[in-house]
Amino acid sequence: MEKVIRIALPNKGVLCQPALDMLAKAGFASLDKPTDTLCARCEDARVEYLFVRAQDVPKYVESGAAYAGITGLDMLSETSCKERQVLDLGFGECAIALAVPEASHAKSVKDLAGKRIATKLPNTARAYLRKNGVKAELLELSGATEIAPGAKLADAVIDHVQTGRTLAANRLRKIGIIASSSAYLVASRKKEKEAEEVLQELGLSLAGVKNARGLKYLLLNVPSEKALNAVLKVLPSMESPTVLKLAKQGEWNVHTVIKSSQLATVARKVKLAGGKDLLVMPLEKVIP
Repeated sequence: MEKVIRIALPNKGVLCQPALDMLAKAGFASLDKPTDTLCARCEDARVEYLFVRAQDVPKYVESGAAYAGITGLDMLSETSCKERQVLDLGFGECAIALAVPEASHAKSVKDLAGKRIATKLPNTARAYLRKNGVKAELLELSGATEIAPGAKLADAVIDHVQTGRTLAANRLRKIGIIASSSAYLVASRKKEKEAEEVLQELGLSLAGVKNARGLKYLLLNVPSEKALNAVLKVLPSMESPTVLKLAKQGEWNVHTVIKSSQLATVARKVKLAGGKDLLVMPLEKVIP
């Protein structure tokens, strides 16, 4: 079948592997690695992947070189991308933060007027300064902005923050949060029938993978109706547990979906209530 949709993916960085893993779980696995090629085949023959820089994904979608792409919300904001934000993929979460050296007296962006701020997000930084009425010099760097204050190259930084460990390692502290970001599936505003059908399938599958995170499928047997009532009282579920009669007289089988974090507690309560033969299975997708 002729390929009808190109999807631009990050070729490296924190979004690359999680995007590939999620696409594989969704049934759209890349058959080639970003280290081997710039144009990759997909498990679904209707799709072709382009491996590009995360910051370039919006340009590929806007230009029509790709019909869709995966990149961070921060990159969409930085490039003023107006294409469709189809789905928040739920990974790559981070904050865009303003940070200064621990010894700095600055408490807010207002205290940085006339100072130099290092960043790899110049448009985002410029808009933030303008919004707050602050005039400061921006030093555009392509990476490793956290070392700029320690090297006496800048008085502050505007950069991505995930765990905060990098800031701490460079003796920096946050004094402002500008925005939050995570990975998004984006698509062209110019809808094409065949490509749109593939995009809808991809979106549903990716949403199903996202919904299944942190969930387990639990099956168990119950030896009596009295025990069944007791088990149902302690059993959480997405909606309502499925209860089936077994061939053995008086016994029941119960199916439900629970959070992985609840498993140990639920298993103990179910056993005490009379449940037995518990079977825990992973969930690949949950599509409402």
